[in-house]
Amino acid sequence: MAIALCATLGLGCKSMGEKKPGENYSLIMLYLEQNNDGTKYSREMAVYRADPIIFYVNSEPFLSTADLEKATLMEAVGGFAIQLQFNRHGTAVLESFTTSNKGKRMAIFCQFTEPRVLAAPMITRSNATGIIRFTPDCSREEATRILAGLNTAIKEIKGKGK
Repeated sequence: MAIALCATLGLGCKSMGEKKPGENYSLIMLYLEQNNDGTKYSREMAVYRADPIIFYVNSEPFLSTADLEKATLMEAVGGFAIQLQFNRHGTAVLESFTTSNKGKRMAIFCQFTEPRVLAAPMITRSNATGIIRFTPDCSREEATRILAGLNTAIKEIKGKGK
């Protein structure tokens, strides 16, 4: 998993030792629901810690932190939500996946202090906006830490691309 995290951020593993998810940065990965085919290409996920829903996803994420433009905390009825805004590449991928996979879930997995699925919204329509807003399975304090870490990671990734 550490190698995958290093590759996701484009960092050498030496840098990984200095940066721990949840302290300095967070990672986000979106996985698409699929049937459990019993191969290495499907992986079990659980969402909602209080009353878990178990489902299977493709083992490779279709979007990640590298596809993000920014992440923000939004006020919502009865609480708060996280909004992810994807870059041009991420927007195109999101539109493609949501157009062809209606009725499936997107597992929004976050690696921070505690790695877990924050939400698993059902794809109901094509998303060409490049924005996903969801109510996460975390406290407001955790959401604030996650977003600070995501935005730090986004800045670092953008800096590496120049």
